[in-house]
Amino acid sequence: MEDLKERVLRYLSIEEEALGKITVSPHSDSFLYRFAEDSLNLIRSYYEDSKYFIEKGDLLNAFAAINYSYGWIDALVRLGVLDGKGDHRLFTNFS
Repeated sequence: MEDLKERVLRYLSIEEEALGKITVSPHSDSFLYRFAEDSLNLIRSYYEDSKYFIEKGDLLNAFAAINYSYGWIDALVRLGVLDGKGDHRLFTNFS
């Protein structure tokens, strides 16, 4: 199980970097802006859930939460709802 803990901690570190980079793409007057903001709240909630599960020793749910969270990030960057600043290392960009 130590391998799983190391993996979750690595993914948390990668997501922390990604969260520091992404911004909302749509204009603040658009429906997509609100969707992007709501999505960021969801993303951050799953990120925090993953940290909580690690503290509780529940590595399987920590792994699931961080992967679900990052899946949202990656999908929304690819769709253009979130801006990943062209970082092909952190995000699956459409190009």
